[in-house]
Amino acid sequence: MEQLGKLKPKLLKFIITFCCVGLLSKKMPGTVGSLFATMVILILPKSFVLVFIIAVCLFFLGWWCCELYIPEFETNKDPSYVVIDEACGMFIGVTMIYLFELNTISSILLNFVLFRMFDILKPFPIKSIEKYCKNHNTTVSFGIMIDDVVAAIIASFIQIILLRTI
Repeated sequence: MEQLGKLKPKLLKFIITFCCVGLLSKKMPGTVGSLFATMVILILPKSFVLVFIIAVCLFFLGWWCCELYIPEFETNKDPSYVVIDEACGMFIGVTMIYLFELNTISSILLNFVLFRMFDILKPFPIKSIEKYCKNHNTTVSFGIMIDDVVAAIIASFIQIILLRTI
């Protein structure tokens, strides 16, 4: 049981860095994490149910693991190497485009581009939600996860509208 205690921070960091992908780049860890998630999505069967289940699991796993890791092992409340939120955002976005039967490689790649754009620029309401979470009694880990969820939803809605009207 003592071994588990020693492994806890390593296991948690492995999860929140999305299999250590968040540690590969110091300048663009979110983009690298999103790109890795996109590659995983591209090799998975094009199944709405499968991608939805993974998205939900990533959200709750990310929330829980960040909640356990960050207060105990990290001084920065939103370290850049935490990329499970970007992976979750990619899976949420793809879940939504699969729902509208937009399951081509080009749709998945467009989802990546739009998601990264919204995640980096943080237009309204994403920035407002992020500020609210930092200034109120929400957990740090919820704030880390929710802005990427909102960015993914907005990006996929715009993508669906664009592709359905063209």
